[in-house]
Amino acid sequence: MKHDELSSRFRDARCLVTGGAGFIGSNLTRRLLAAGARVTVLDNFVTGRRRNLAAADALTVVEGDVCSLPELPEIVSESDYVFHLAAQVGNVKSIEDPEADARTNVSGSVRLLHLCKGTAVKKVVYASSSAIFGESEKVPVDEEASTAPASSYALSKLAGEQYALLARSLWGVPAVCLRYFNVYGLPMEDNEYTGVISIFFKRLQAGEPLLIFGDGHQTRDFVHVADVVQANLLAAQRATPGRVYNVGSGRGTSIRQLAETMIELTGKDSEIIFAAFRAGEVRDSLADVRRARTELGFAPEVELRQGLAEMWENVCRSPAT
Repeated sequence: MKHDELSSRFRDARCLVTGGAGFIGSNLTRRLLAAGARVTVLDNFVTGRRRNLAAADALTVVEGDVCSLPELPEIVSESDYVFHLAAQVGNVKSIEDPEADARTNVSGSVRLLHLCKGTAVKKVVYASSSAIFGESEKVPVDEEASTAPASSYALSKLAGEQYALLARSLWGVPAVCLRYFNVYGLPMEDNEYTGVISIFFKRLQAGEPLLIFGDGHQTRDFVHVADVVQANLLAAQRATPGRVYNVGSGRGTSIRQLAETMIELTGKDSEIIFAAFRAGEVRDSLADVRRARTELGFAPEVELRQGLAEMWENVCRSPAT
């Protein structure tokens, strides 16, 4: 499906994006608005930022929590599509505070899914995570691989998936799940959950060494946020309810390779230093995206170096902090 054809299907559609002021959510919101959709963003602004959302006639921003917002039932009932991205993120943080993690990621998801029961919502797209796989026995990992969450965050995302699939079978809620791998791009986040790419760029800008936890040979599947947004739109239009899809680039990069590429790209002479592995983090992560390619027409387009160059250009336009 071509991008323009896909976008046209959202013209005048009523879309709810939870966590819509966050990194991925704000990119999805902009794409939906550009397609002519009417978008309601729900965000508690703990990690989301108002500056990520430009004012638009078709945009309504509601500050609140998916767990407790009183008007959420009405918002859901008036929606054609629900994109559920609201979550407390971060493996390390979730281990330190598992109760807060479960409140948002499990209870909030359950409430939202239950509210979709008996409505005219055409599709609920649930944002899951590759963290649910834990340390996979083989890579690339496909959707049928066993799951072994190594953190409270990973466990909460897996629980959200299971509730989404159960909502489909019990209540007929048209839910699908997308397992995001390591998403990067703009706007760069500046909170404690920031990904390794944003952290490295900030250190490079400040002339600081790049710190790698572990030996640097651990690998990640870095997927550009534009490709993740495309996967969400495809899932909303083409996915069969009850299906689960990996969303990655299908290419693995070691953290050391990433650091060396970023040093080369920026022209900086930062040193690479190493520290002990952190609890809750897996060694290797790589997506098998054949199911998404076959069933959704998903085709990641942004090469890592291209995406990194775009981010560095933005960093260079911003003052060092």
